[in-house]
Amino acid sequence: MKVGIDIGIKKLYSDAFEGRNDIIMWDVQQISNEQLIKVKFIKTNSNNKQGIWIATDKGIEVNGNLYSQINLWEDTSPKEVILKCYTDVGLLSIYNIWDKGRGRNSQSYTSGMIIKEIDNVLYYYCNDYGFETDFNKLIFSIEKL
Repeated sequence: MKVGIDIGIKKLYSDAFEGRNDIIMWDVQQISNEQLIKVKFIKTNSNNKQGIWIATDKGIEVNGNLYSQINLWEDTSPKEVILKCYTDVGLLSIYNIWDKGRGRNSQSYTSGMIIKEIDNVLYYYCNDYGFETDFNKLIFSIEKL
């Protein structure tokens, strides 16, 4: 399977938190070509700007514009965003991002997301960095429509 450089092919788990095997650094979800998804920002609890990075192998359409990958920031995006995902390989990559004022950051040693599925909606509970966390720095959901 040929996959773009920025697209994951399987979930990547964090090993930073001893005794925890449910913390995902990079999520990969199965989707179909032209799949619509709804991203909803639920809550932030951080002094840092919080957001989400999303990508597919063929791009994501938002408001009629096609992007190879997108950053959705909680403070500048609508609370709910509908994305149209294009893919040949059927994979959607997702991880949390943040900005302390010096540019976008992601994937630090203690970064991660705990994912819970309720009624076919995925809820992501995120940590930007640090061991002192309740995984509530950013909470968002993704629903396949």
